[in-house]
Amino acid sequence: MGAMASQIAAAVTGDYDDIQVYAGIIWNPTSPTIDLYPGGLARNGASAAFDEISGGYLFTVRARVITPDVDAAQTLLWRFMDDTDDMSIAGALMADPTLNGYASTLSIRDIGGAIPYPVGPAGEMLGFSFTCEVIAGES
Repeated sequence: MGAMASQIAAAVTGDYDDIQVYAGIIWNPTSPTIDLYPGGLARNGASAAFDEISGGYLFTVRARVITPDVDAAQTLLWRFMDDTDDMSIAGALMADPTLNGYASTLSIRDIGGAIPYPVGPAGEMLGFSFTCEVIAGES
Protein backbone atom coordinates (compact mmCIF):
# COMPACT_ATOMS: atom_id res chain seq x y z
CA MET A 1 0.00 0.00 0.00
CA GLY A 2 2.91 2.32 0.67
CA ALA A 3 4.12 2.03 -2.92
CA MET A 4 0.61 2.75 -4.18
CA ALA A 5 0.29 5.82 -1.93
CA SER A 6 3.69 7.14 -3.02
CA GLN A 7 2.85 6.71 -6.69
CA ILE A 8 -0.50 8.49 -6.28
CA ALA A 9 1.02 11.33 -4.22
CA ALA A 10 3.71 11.95 -6.84
CA ALA A 11 1.06 12.37 -9.54
CA VAL A 12 -1.69 14.35 -7.83
CA THR A 13 0.25 17.07 -6.06
CA GLY A 14 0.80 18.97 -9.30
CA ASP A 15 -1.43 22.01 -8.72
CA TYR A 16 -2.03 21.36 -5.03
CA ASP A 17 0.36 20.94 -2.12
CA ASP A 18 -2.19 20.04 0.56
CA ILE A 19 -3.60 16.72 -0.71
CA GLN A 20 -3.53 14.04 1.98
CA VAL A 21 -2.53 10.65 0.54
CA TYR A 22 -2.39 7.81 3.05
CA ALA A 23 -1.86 4.04 2.92
CA GLY A 24 -4.70 3.27 5.32
CA ILE A 25 -8.06 4.73 6.29
CA ILE A 26 -8.09 8.44 7.10
CA TRP A 27 -10.64 8.69 9.90
CA ASN A 28 -10.59 12.49 10.29
CA PRO A 29 -9.96 13.71 6.77
CA THR A 30 -9.20 17.23 5.72
CA SER A 31 -9.95 18.02 2.12
CA PRO A 32 -8.72 16.94 -0.32
CA THR A 33 -7.86 13.43 0.78
CA ILE A 34 -7.03 10.09 -0.85
CA ASP A 35 -6.80 6.93 1.20
CA LEU A 36 -6.38 3.28 0.32
CA TYR A 37 -7.01 0.18 2.35
CA PRO A 38 -7.86 -3.53 1.98
CA GLY A 39 -11.41 -3.59 0.66
CA GLY A 40 -14.47 -5.50 1.86
CA LEU A 41 -13.18 -8.44 -0.15
CA ALA A 42 -9.42 -8.32 0.54
CA ARG A 43 -8.25 -11.16 -1.73
CA ASN A 44 -9.35 -12.44 -5.15
CA GLY A 45 -9.22 -16.23 -5.14
CA ALA A 46 -9.94 -16.34 -8.87
CA SER A 47 -6.48 -14.92 -9.55
CA ALA A 48 -4.68 -17.47 -7.33
CA ALA A 49 -1.85 -19.37 -8.97
CA PHE A 50 0.31 -22.28 -7.89
CA ASP A 51 1.50 -21.93 -4.26
CA GLU A 52 -0.56 -18.77 -3.65
CA ILE A 53 -2.97 -18.69 -0.73
CA SER A 54 -5.79 -16.72 -2.27
CA GLY A 55 -4.74 -14.66 -5.26
CA GLY A 56 -4.53 -10.94 -5.79
CA TYR A 57 -4.79 -8.28 -3.13
CA LEU A 58 -7.85 -6.03 -3.46
CA PHE A 59 -7.60 -2.46 -2.26
CA THR A 60 -10.21 0.27 -2.11
CA VAL A 61 -8.82 3.58 -3.33
CA ARG A 62 -11.00 6.51 -2.26
CA ALA A 63 -10.83 10.25 -2.90
CA ARG A 64 -12.87 12.82 -0.95
CA VAL A 65 -13.15 16.59 -1.30
CA ILE A 66 -14.93 19.47 0.40
CA THR A 67 -14.12 23.16 0.31
CA PRO A 68 -16.06 26.36 0.81
CA ASP A 69 -15.92 26.61 -2.99
CA VAL A 70 -18.17 23.74 -4.08
CA ASP A 71 -17.33 24.21 -7.77
CA ALA A 72 -13.59 24.01 -7.11
CA ALA A 73 -14.07 20.86 -5.00
CA GLN A 74 -16.07 19.17 -7.74
CA THR A 75 -13.58 20.20 -10.41
CA LEU A 76 -10.77 18.63 -8.40
CA LEU A 77 -12.77 15.42 -7.91
CA TRP A 78 -13.48 15.24 -11.66
CA ARG A 79 -9.73 15.61 -12.29
CA PHE A 80 -9.05 12.71 -9.92
CA MET A 81 -11.60 10.64 -11.88
CA ASP A 82 -10.53 11.66 -15.43
CA ASP A 83 -8.25 9.05 -17.05
CA THR A 84 -6.74 11.68 -19.32
CA ASP A 85 -5.92 14.24 -16.61
CA ASP A 86 -2.44 14.51 -15.07
CA MET A 87 -4.11 14.20 -11.65
CA SER A 88 -5.94 10.95 -12.47
CA ILE A 89 -5.60 8.58 -9.52
CA ALA A 90 -6.11 5.45 -11.63
CA GLY A 91 -3.72 6.88 -14.22
CA ALA A 92 -1.09 7.39 -11.53
CA LEU A 93 -1.28 3.73 -10.57
CA MET A 94 -1.28 2.50 -14.16
CA ALA A 95 1.79 4.63 -14.98
CA ASP A 96 3.85 1.92 -13.25
CA PRO A 97 1.67 -1.17 -12.75
CA THR A 98 4.61 -2.96 -11.11
CA LEU A 99 4.63 -0.43 -8.24
CA ASN A 100 8.39 -0.17 -8.53
CA GLY A 101 8.78 -3.95 -8.49
CA TYR A 102 6.37 -4.81 -5.66
CA ALA A 103 3.73 -6.11 -8.07
CA SER A 104 3.77 -8.32 -11.13
CA THR A 105 0.60 -6.60 -12.32
CA LEU A 106 -2.08 -4.18 -11.23
CA SER A 107 -5.60 -3.62 -12.53
CA ILE A 108 -8.29 -1.03 -11.87
CA ARG A 109 -11.96 -1.96 -11.71
CA ASP A 110 -15.32 -1.07 -10.20
CA ILE A 111 -14.85 2.68 -10.60
CA GLY A 112 -17.77 4.34 -8.85
CA GLY A 113 -19.41 7.66 -9.45
CA ALA A 114 -19.48 10.68 -7.16
CA ILE A 115 -21.18 9.99 -3.82
CA PRO A 116 -21.48 11.90 -0.54
CA TYR A 117 -19.48 10.64 2.45
CA PRO A 118 -20.69 11.67 5.92
CA VAL A 119 -17.99 13.33 8.00
CA GLY A 120 -19.84 14.31 11.17
CA PRO A 121 -20.10 17.87 12.49
CA ALA A 122 -18.11 19.26 9.55
CA GLY A 123 -20.72 18.06 7.08
CA GLU A 124 -20.40 15.83 4.06
CA MET A 125 -17.54 15.26 1.65
CA LEU A 126 -18.02 14.37 -2.01
CA GLY A 127 -15.95 11.48 -3.28
CA PHE A 128 -15.52 8.38 -5.38
CA SER A 129 -13.75 5.07 -5.05
CA PHE A 130 -12.53 2.13 -7.07
CA THR A 131 -11.03 -1.28 -6.52
CA CYS A 132 -7.41 -1.94 -7.38
CA GLU A 133 -6.19 -5.54 -7.69
CA VAL A 134 -2.49 -6.10 -7.13
CA ILE A 135 -0.78 -9.38 -7.95
CA ALA A 136 2.35 -9.56 -5.81
CA GLY A 137 5.71 -9.45 -7.56
CA GLU A 138 8.24 -12.23 -7.36
CA SER A 139 10.80 -11.68 -4.62
